[in-house]
Amino acid sequence: MQDMSNYWTSVKINSAGEVRFETMLAAQTYFQQQFGSCDETLNIANTAIVRQLWQQVNYHQSQPAQLCLRCYISRLIYWVCVDLGNNFGRDKGFSCEDLLPFVLDDEVLLQYSSSSYKSLATRIVQTFDPNKGSLKTWVNRHVKQHPEIQKLLLQHGIFLISDWALLNDTNSNELQRIFTKMFKLAAVEIQQSSELLISYHTVYREDRIQQRLTGKTLTCKQPTSEQLTRIVEDLQTRTNIKLNNESVLNQLQLIAAKLRKYRIAAKGGLVSTVSMHKPGIQPAIEKELQLQTDTDTEQLEFIKLYQQEFIKSLDLAISQVIEDFISRSRRRSSFSEERYIQGLHLFHCQGKSMSQIAPEIGLTRQYEVTRLLRLNQIRTDIRQRLLILLRPKVTDIARYFTNYTNSERLQNLDRQIELILDNQISDIIKEAESEVRNPVRNQPLRNLIARRICDYLDRSKVKG
Repeated sequence: MQDMSNYWTSVKINSAGEVRFETMLAAQTYFQQQFGSCDETLNIANTAIVRQLWQQVNYHQSQPAQLCLRCYISRLIYWVCVDLGNNFGRDKGFSCEDLLPFVLDDEVLLQYSSSSYKSLATRIVQTFDPNKGSLKTWVNRHVKQHPEIQKLLLQHGIFLISDWALLNDTNSNELQRIFTKMFKLAAVEIQQSSELLISYHTVYREDRIQQRLTGKTLTCKQPTSEQLTRIVEDLQTRTNIKLNNESVLNQLQLIAAKLRKYRIAAKGGLVSTVSMHKPGIQPAIEKELQLQTDTDTEQLEFIKLYQQEFIKSLDLAISQVIEDFISRSRRRSSFSEERYIQGLHLFHCQGKSMSQIAPEIGLTRQYEVTRLLRLNQIRTDIRQRLLILLRPKVTDIARYFTNYTNSERLQNLDRQIELILDNQISDIIKEAESEVRNPVRNQPLRNLIARRICDYLDRSKVKG
């Protein structure tokens, strides 16, 4: 059962370093005016409450709504620190209370007089967008990426990233530099490790983006046997280096172990850290990684946003292509816009053949309908326009969920997304073409493009 008091109770640290929970009467009064009593609010999801508060803050500059949000954010920050302390603090010698002073510093809740100070909570309020993800995920990410939190964890030998995410995050040039300067490895070993990393990226990175687009798991998990086989094949094709799956897996883990030591040392932490793969350690870290990424929530959020953008972009592509086609065709004296629209509707929304359509729109022969509708050209234009419209939107969504900042990684991400979108868009075009070749007559076409064309035609009627 959710506790609505989280929206009017702030979590603070007093001068003695003790956690205090303080009721903010202004927030409580406002919240109960907006949402009713606790009993009435129990059936309202947190996401709906957060969205309404966010709208009040952003569209109406409501200070009480912002106070409610800040109280809830303080509770989310507290929970993240409690989880870190429980999962790692007992073994590593720190507690939740050691983390809280770095992140429970809300200048509004603490009523700091300095207007120039910008706390973690303020940054969260200013950057959060409920259309792109949950507040819980956003707070999780910001707390665990806080410089002081990361510094303290590193000082205790904790670097919260899996081997596979670490490999995914390191390019071959960086690996060569690390292995040369820190580990003084032989040139041949460095070169082989670099080539193996390139093959890993070729397979693993593309699959990661594909996973996000198709709704599969988002955590960086150990490569599957099929992925290892593809890595082996890519490595052999490019370099003629022959390894089996087991050798590839072992070498990737050895590379990751060195990269982990380098990352911790470079950030001023203790190099002698536990391995993720020792019995008893991996379950705890996997649990923390789950908390860190809030994978299930992110997965649903990513897929929801992607699907929304796909349909919006497809609808826009269809409307632009059809309207552009009509605009160009008006130059021909024989062209009739009404006849063209009616033909599109009869074909896509009623499933009629060209020979059936001809007499209904005042034509005599099947080829005249084919020449009028130009469906192959329309589908080709929709495909090209959809890719142009959708690519930047999906790239923005992917960047939001990956937090890529390195220019090389961003370029790789762009290329991978373009390839995947091109394949997916090709699939829906092929689906449409296949149904056209093997139709069920006198029934609406079932493929996605046909359904969206019918939706466009219906909306155009309403506008007309």
